[in-house]
Amino acid sequence: MYRVVENVRRKHLEWVNAILDFKDWKRARLSREAGINPSTLTKFVNDTSGTATLSTEVIEKIAAVGGIPPFERKPPAMQRGLAEDEATHYDLVIESRDSAGTLRKMLVELKSMRNGIDPWILRSRGLETAGYLPGDVLVVDMNATPSNGDVVCAQVMNAMGQAEILFRVYEHPFLVAASMDNSLRRPLLVDNERVQIKGVVVTMMRERSANAA
Repeated sequence: MYRVVENVRRKHLEWVNAILDFKDWKRARLSREAGINPSTLTKFVNDTSGTATLSTEVIEKIAAVGGIPPFERKPPAMQRGLAEDEATHYDLVIESRDSAGTLRKMLVELKSMRNGIDPWILRSRGLETAGYLPGDVLVVDMNATPSNGDVVCAQVMNAMGQAEILFRVYEHPFLVAASMDNSLRRPLLVDNERVQIKGVVVTMMRERSANAA
């Protein structure tokens, strides 16, 4: 029985240490981010009996902020730099969905005239009541400084340590959705660590429907 507990403890300890290395945090920082009492980790790490383990509740709280799944030693492999759930990057080389490639040509010309321009295809309903619909191309100025009321491009680190791109309205110091979808309406605090503004939307382009006259 002791051997089983010892193995469990070792897995818990290796996992916590992997998170500390991955995040470059001290135990106090991990405790604060996870919302647990600092003494919980201290007692666990310094236990001399070799029997102390983490409770399920503590494991769940640490997993929510640690970026590494429970008892793994590395973060999940990422095939792309961004987990683009709410928006996808508009590839100026291959995107030409309208027959003449008019939109692509306009974006190429715009990028040639203005530094820091980056186009994205909106995939979510996060801005629908502000007039931005899924499929719209949002042109982002990565060099612009956001002001209250601007639609911005933001990078958010999820619980697995992966970066996601989303678009929201900036209402200092929060990002808020303009949507009827309640699941998208939770404000996000811009802390420049977990949530960072990457640029400001300067224009929107929408391809004309093939059925339009």
